[in-house]
Amino acid sequence: MKKVQILLSTYNGEKFVEEQIESLLNQDYQNINILIRDDGSKDQTKSIIKRYKTNYPEKISVMDDSNIGVKKSFMKLIEQASESADYIAFCDQDDYWEPKKISRLVEVMEKEDQEIPLMYFSKLNIVDSQLNYLRQSPDPEMGIGFENALIQNIATGCTMGINQSLLTLVKSSMPDPDLIVMHDAWLYLIASAFGKNLYDKESYISYRQHESNAVGMSTSKFKSIQKRYQYFKKERKTKPYTAQANELYKCFYKQLDSDKQKLLYAFLFSRKNMMQRMNFIKKTNLYRQTEMDTKIYKICYINNWY
Repeated sequence: MKKVQILLSTYNGEKFVEEQIESLLNQDYQNINILIRDDGSKDQTKSIIKRYKTNYPEKISVMDDSNIGVKKSFMKLIEQASESADYIAFCDQDDYWEPKKISRLVEVMEKEDQEIPLMYFSKLNIVDSQLNYLRQSPDPEMGIGFENALIQNIATGCTMGINQSLLTLVKSSMPDPDLIVMHDAWLYLIASAFGKNLYDKESYISYRQHESNAVGMSTSKFKSIQKRYQYFKKERKTKPYTAQANELYKCFYKQLDSDKQKLLYAFLFSRKNMMQRMNFIKKTNLYRQTEMDTKIYKICYINNWY
């Protein structure tokens, strides 16, 4: 039976973390190890985690550390991820996993060539704070690939699993965590650049919807477009996807195939003036997952906001 390690980052999660850990322990796939990094919680999260570690020493390991933020916390977990595990899964503190989540991950992964860097991710059942069903996340109708991953992340971290080949590749040249969008966006980008993404149209997770992750979730089409435009405009100073692409350039440019090298180079360095940016948009096929989102992206890129 293949070994799966689950990486869980916690911070002030006393309200939901116990329910989440129980859902991990109740997986129908039992060859798992849970590595938890607490990001300096001030509530009872640490006590809850320590109790579970005491009760399940063969299943749970804990890294108790200072507060560095969720992005850096997950990157620390990736650095410490087991080299003996066949697959690595990622977990948020406030969701709920269905019993088949890990067995489904293994089932899908085992059909593939393990020499290839692989990443699995799936649809989400979006729920409220009491786990009442709201809706499902949309499928990536425009397709999965490098041309999408450069400017958008569609792989939600808590659904994701990677194989040892992808883990080894990611560890070989770690980015500056401050300059990537998030750990899941980085993994989607690396998998798209060098390996294979495996999307599952079934959901095995209840994903709690909060205000902080509600960008673009509005049921009103007009409000959704308005929110996305304002989001892009707000991000024009930091240009998170440009910063992340720069990290890809620094860490892995020489390892990319020639087509991806050309696209990445053009995305980063063909933007000195509006004419260059307009030419780039005309000649390349970068895309987001809706036609409207792609149009907004193009407007933002031309205006040097992205």
